Amino acid sequence: MFSGSILTISLLIYMIYLIMDENKKSKRILNNLVESFETANKLNDQDTGMHIVRLNHYSKLLAEEMKCSKFFISEISKYASLHDIGKIGIKDSILKKEGKLTDEEFNEMKNHSLIGLELVKKMKIGKIAENIVLYHHEKWNGKGYPLGLKGENIPLEARIVGLADVYDALRQKRVYKEAFTHEEAMGIILKESNLSFDPSIVEVFRKNNQKFDDIFIRNSENMI
Repeated sequence: MFSGSILTISLLIYMIYLIMDENKKSKRILNNLVESFETANKLNDQDTGMHIVRLNHYSKLLAEEMKCSKFFISEISKYASLHDIGKIGIKDSILKKEGKLTDEEFNEMKNHSLIGLELVKKMKIGKIAENIVLYHHEKWNGKGYPLGLKGENIPLEARIVGLADVYDALRQKRVYKEAFTHEEAMGIILKESNLSFDPSIVEVFRKNNQKFDDIFIRNSENMI
C-alpha cells in the first residue's frame, strides 16, 4: 500500500503539469502545489513533514555560504523538499519497515530516485529540481546510486542536498534507530568527507554546524 495523501497531491501535480505552459501564472500555481505537497507530507507523516521543511533551510544555508548565485539559492531552497517525492511509488511496508531492509527491498527503495525524476520532469520546474531528485543519493567516491556518479560529476545541488539529508536523518528518531545528537551527527558527516560527501561542502558545514543545530531545533515538533 502506498502513502495515500502524498500520492494524491503528487498525482495532482503530475496531471496539471501535463497541460500547463510556461508563464507567470503557472509559476504561482507551481509554488502553491509544492506547498500543498509539503502539507500533505506533514499530514501523512509528521517526521517526514518537518524533515522536508528543515532540508530547505539547510540547503539554502549551504548555498549562501558557498556564494552560489541568487537563482541557484532560490531554486535549491524551494525544491530541496522534493528530493524524495519518488517515494510515493514505494510500498509503505518498505518505507516504514522496522529493521534492516533485505537486498531486494533496498533495490526497490532505490527506484524512488527514478520515479521522482519522472514526476518532476512533468512539472517542468527545471534542471536543478530534477538533479536534486535524481542524484541526491550519489556519493563523492562513486559508491552511491542510481548511476554511481563520482566527484564533481554529481551536480552541486545534489551534493548539497545529499549532505543536508543525511545530517537530518541522523538527528531524527526512526523506527529502526534512535536519534543522534548534533555532535554525533556532525562527527559522522566529518568522517564521510571525501567518501560520501564533497569535502568542500563538508568544510562549509563544519564552519556553520551550529546553525544546522539551530535549524533542527527551531523546526522540530515533539522533540525527543
